[in-house]
Amino acid sequence: MATKKIAVLLYPGCIFFEIAAAVELLAQYCELSYYTPDGSVHISSNGTYLCAVGSYADIANASAIIVPGGNPDSIIPLRLASDCLKEGYANGAILAGICAGALVLASSGLLINKRATHNYTLEFVPQAIVDFVQVIWQGVVYERANIVVDSRLITAQPWAVFEFAAVIALALGVFSQLQLEDYISYYQR
Repeated sequence: MATKKIAVLLYPGCIFFEIAAAVELLAQYCELSYYTPDGSVHISSNGTYLCAVGSYADIANASAIIVPGGNPDSIIPLRLASDCLKEGYANGAILAGICAGALVLASSGLLINKRATHNYTLEFVPQAIVDFVQVIWQGVVYERANIVVDSRLITAQPWAVFEFAAVIALALGVFSQLQLEDYISYYQR
């Protein structure tokens, strides 16, 4: 069986904590690589330097692309991640976005007519933010849930970090349903 390749999209303002559980879990089973908009070293939200193996344009043959949350203002306006996400999805990759990572997926147009969850509702953020990002969510079928899987698209709330990790592992076929349940149960104690 070929090794699954996981691409993690890093960007200025992303929050590493939201993908840390997924990175830790998937690194046991998959080849994991970091990418930045221009291929430069990334200084994470916790001050750790993460070496990118290339730019978003260098992503090829990914089994999954993971997009962390944070403040994606550095990549959404110029659609810096859109091409690699669209190409990855067209080539069969699983796309997984947590918190604002779901916003990055939506801004690429890949969530149109798809079910997704996000925290850009009045329940979680002020009206001004809801209004500001409303155009990005047009055509997305919002589902109030911790995590939503629609085909090869996974979206998650920021507090669902362990479930996010396990669902990606299940989607990649490196976890069984029983392993998923055990993993989530362990971290919910």
